[in-house]
Amino acid sequence: MAHVRGRHALVAVLGTSLMILGGCASHTTEVQDSWMARVPESELGSVRQAEAARRQALDEIARADVAIGDAERALDISHRNVEAAKNRRDAEAATLKAAELTGQRASINQAQAQLRNAEAGLQLAQAQVGWRGQNVDAWKAQKKFRERDATVAEAELSYARYLALKQHGDVRADDISEKNLRSKIADARNDALEARREADAKIQQAQQARVAWEQLRSQSRGYGGSGSKW
Repeated sequence: MAHVRGRHALVAVLGTSLMILGGCASHTTEVQDSWMARVPESELGSVRQAEAARRQALDEIARADVAIGDAERALDISHRNVEAAKNRRDAEAATLKAAELTGQRASINQAQAQLRNAEAGLQLAQAQVGWRGQNVDAWKAQKKFRERDATVAEAELSYARYLALKQHGDVRADDISEKNLRSKIADARNDALEARREADAKIQQAQQARVAWEQLRSQSRGYGGSGSKW
């Protein structure tokens, strides 16, 4: 008998546990898509605006991806320009050595001038690599910001859907924590703000690197160098 009573007690405990788990499973913290179908379109103005903001945020991520690809290809070209400039510099150095063996001042002077131009071209190509590299970093930082901005848009959409459901009088909104939804928005905005600051700093660095390259290119042209090639 004791064994039977013990088994009955175990069954009762398991049943209670299943009821508790079932209750937890039915609880939700997000508005389900199917719920919104019962809300009239006339009451979904804020939801539609939030959906548009999310689409725009996702579009910005895609644009950043394209820009990263373009920037990386430009960087690859700059690296090849550096290799070409090194080869030219080495060739001009060899020409100067050959001219020095002749002892002819005119030939030596010409070779020295060509070597100086080649060295200026190499310096310019290296400066462009620096700028292009900074530009890649800037676009990657911009993409990170856009991704976090999309997280903000998603959180704001969830909140707009919750409010629409609540204002429509759907009792299922009572199971959703408005505090948690607001907290998600605040956290997402803070993360986006931090990413925006990082992106702005990277953009500024890239702009400074480009200015330095353009100044060097102008100097190279002024001295009769080959800056116009890049």
